[in-house]
Amino acid sequence: MSGEATPAAPPGPVRPPPARRPFTLPIRWHLVVFAALVLVPQICLGVCLGGWYSDAENRRLEEQAVAASAAVRDQLDRELESMKAALQALATSPNAAVGDFAALRSQAERLLPQRKAMLSVRDREHRQVLNTLVPPGAPLPDGIDPALAAADERVFETDRSTVSDLFASSITKGLYTAVIVPLSAGDARYAMSMALPPAAVQDILIRTRLPDTWTITVLDAHDRVLARSREQARFLGQPAPARFAQDIAGRRDGMVHSVTGLDGTTQFAAFDTLDASDWRVVVGVPHAVLNAPFRILLVTIAAVALLALGTSAILARLYSLRLEREVTSLQAMAAATGSGRMAERRPGRVRELEAIAAALRASDASLLERNRTRDLLLAELNHRVRNTLSVLLSVVNQTIRSGGDDALARKAAGRVMALSRAHDLLSHAEWSPVAFSDLARRTGEEEGVPLRYEGPEILLRAEAVAPMAQVLHELAVNRRRHGRERVRPVVLRTALEADGVRIAWSLPEAEGRQPYLPGFGLRLVRMCLERQLFGRIERLDADGLEALMPLAFLSGEGMPSEPFAARWHTGAPA
Repeated sequence: MSGEATPAAPPGPVRPPPARRPFTLPIRWHLVVFAALVLVPQICLGVCLGGWYSDAENRRLEEQAVAASAAVRDQLDRELESMKAALQALATSPNAAVGDFAALRSQAERLLPQRKAMLSVRDREHRQVLNTLVPPGAPLPDGIDPALAAADERVFETDRSTVSDLFASSITKGLYTAVIVPLSAGDARYAMSMALPPAAVQDILIRTRLPDTWTITVLDAHDRVLARSREQARFLGQPAPARFAQDIAGRRDGMVHSVTGLDGTTQFAAFDTLDASDWRVVVGVPHAVLNAPFRILLVTIAAVALLALGTSAILARLYSLRLEREVTSLQAMAAATGSGRMAERRPGRVRELEAIAAALRASDASLLERNRTRDLLLAELNHRVRNTLSVLLSVVNQTIRSGGDDALARKAAGRVMALSRAHDLLSHAEWSPVAFSDLARRTGEEEGVPLRYEGPEILLRAEAVAPMAQVLHELAVNRRRHGRERVRPVVLRTALEADGVRIAWSLPEAEGRQPYLPGFGLRLVRMCLERQLFGRIERLDADGLEALMPLAFLSGEGMPSEPFAARWHTGAPA
């Protein structure tokens, strides 16, 4: 049999890549996520409602600004019309008709005591013939402001009353606006005006009682600030922002949604034009005020959302403690299933978890019953196998001894006992993997051969125990019968390599490199290592054995569950 061809070990099976472990979270985080999923739609709904409310509030404030500009316009119209009526009443008096300006002054001071310091009369050359700000008989100044002169020209051309733009008084040097009416004294024509200081217009604006953050501005026909509800001294006489003047040009009323005011703030502006003049009333609302409802609502919703989420997280954490205890008790029950040591757990309040606990108890009882039945069957099987091996051993001994060959009977009995040892180890291990070192130690003890195991431990699957037991028996018998030194132990060494596990049986004494004589023991070793375990013997002589074994066929790691016979290749030798 020394010339037999050694079959090549089949390639190991391709292992599938390990499944990726799914991402998991503890129960408390699942409860927190659940609470967040419940709250997030409500928060989104709140934000949508808040946006709708903010838009509605913006529209309300814009409409309020438009209404305020119209209300101020009406008040100014009434004030200017009352001044026109008073002036027209003076213009139709007999003193005016005959050009008696001294008597006209006295009449004006009697009829208009609250405006006596503001009456002026000018001729076609814009010379003043009467000014109540100058004492009677005192000389009157010659020049007047161009804005006032332009208003006088309109009166002379149309013979109708008008309202001037902002002008500077040649007497007080202060700024005024004036209501001017035509005056006829015989064949001469004059312009009679009543001056109105910006402070009087500002009083009307302040009486409107708008929010303090809002600003009411009155612009004259040339878009200069004539009066302002806030910071009038700072901005009086300044032109309106050029962009705003362009936006309102040619329009009597309307809105400008975004404009930079004189104070540098971005504002919403509503404007309206007076009927009595070309003045414009502008109500400015800062964008910060318009956006305040949404900003406050957004901060409120954010605070409420954070409070709700935080409270939900805390409550979910507290409630999860009970669930965690129940799940932990289920884990302990699952871990003890089939062991007979399942601890009782306190009844919980989650119906599904209680159903799982009941299922685990039923599984535990079923597994215990199956284990008991399995143990009985294994015990009966082991008993029958031992009886069978004993009967086989007796039959072999009696058969061979009847022929007078006691040596052959002992060889046959030893081989049967090697199978019996393998069966005993598998029985004690309940047919689970057996340590190679335990098999070697048991063989050395039974055969009376000192043996030392070196190298990594190899776990032999159940189907590999019997072939390896036969190999170790043959090697130990050969050592016991033919070895010279009996004190030094045999070394059984294992080493893991890329191609498998290397097994070496080394004798302590040097007996020469004489090959084993062909015989059944040699054939049995080769058959077990090469045919049953698909290994490759590299050396088998008087110094020992060295073989390379595929680890998969020894330990069964990564191998399918079919028996060895199902894994023979089609062309493998029998």
